[in-house]
Amino acid sequence: MTKLDRHHSPKEWHQANKKELKKYRGEWIAYTKEGIIAHHPHCKEMFAQIPDQTIDFVIERIYETEFIEPLKFLPIRFRNVKKHE
Repeated sequence: MTKLDRHHSPKEWHQANKKELKKYRGEWIAYTKEGIIAHHPHCKEMFAQIPDQTIDFVIERIYETEFIEPLKFLPIRFRNVKKHE
């Protein structure tokens, strides 16, 4: 990480790396201003992965629906129906 990439808070890191969080869908994550320190689908297991000396971190759930792209609706064109006898 270069000096230009450093973040002053975990919130800044989260905003700068939001797209990378897609791979953690359905999991709990713990992160600091330097990056992710733990992740797991179960909160208790994720807590067990956090190093003891870590003080300033944020815990967040990345929901499965967070990175779903919106549906695209295509136009439907109706034609006049001719009545046959």
